[in-house]
Amino acid sequence: MRDGSAHLLYGAVAGILGIPSRPPLSCRTSPPQGGRLSAASMAANLPPCGGDVRQDRGGQRRALSFCILIGLATAPSPALAACPIELSTYGDVEDAASINFRPTGDNATVTNTFRLIIGEVVLDGIVMWSDGVGRPNGILSYKCPIGDVTGPELEACTAWQGVIYTSDGSGNIGLLPAEGEDAPQKLILSDLTHALRFSAVREVAGIEKLPWDVFALNGCQE
Repeated sequence: MRDGSAHLLYGAVAGILGIPSRPPLSCRTSPPQGGRLSAASMAANLPPCGGDVRQDRGGQRRALSFCILIGLATAPSPALAACPIELSTYGDVEDAASINFRPTGDNATVTNTFRLIIGEVVLDGIVMWSDGVGRPNGILSYKCPIGDVTGPELEACTAWQGVIYTSDGSGNIGLLPAEGEDAPQKLILSDLTHALRFSAVREVAGIEKLPWDVFALNGCQE
C-alpha cells in the first residue's frame, strides 16, 4: 500500500474513534528512516486483529477498525453469479434503457424473448436464428397488431432488427446463447441506436433519450 493510502486509512480510523487525525509525533526532531508513516508502522502500533486478553476496550476498537478498513481497501469487487440467459437483466452504458429476458416456452422458431424498456416505453423483443449461416436475429416491436398483419403494418411497428452479439470479460465476441445457458457479460444489439433514431416507432412511442448498442449484465431475476 502506498504512503498516501496509509494516511487516508489512519484518518478514517481517527474519525471513527474520535482520536486525533494525525498520528502521534515521535520525540525525534526528524522523521524516522524511510520518511512518512507507512501502513506497516501503523499496524505495528496497533493491537493484533481480533484483540487478546491483555488489551483494553479502546485498543480492541482501534485494532478492529484498522483491520476492517484494510479489508475494504484490498477486497476485490464482487462478481455477479452465473445466471441463465432467460432470467438475466441488462443496462446500457448510457443508463437510458434496460433489457429483461424472460422464458420463451415451447416455440419452434423463437429461441429467446425479452423486453427493452426505455423510460416508460416497453418494446417487445424476440430472437429467431437464421438458416444457413446461423445468427441470432433480434426484432424489437411496439404495439404490433394481432392477427393478420400486412407488410406495411409490420414495418411501421418494428423498431429494430439485427444480430445480437455478446462479449465476455476478455473482450471475446460471440453470439447470443440459447435458453438454459449462462448469460454473457455484455450484449451488443448491432446498430440499435441508429435504427431507433430513424424509426417511426420513436415518434409514435415518444422515445426521447436513445440507448447505446452495448448492454452490460446487471442482475438476475431469480
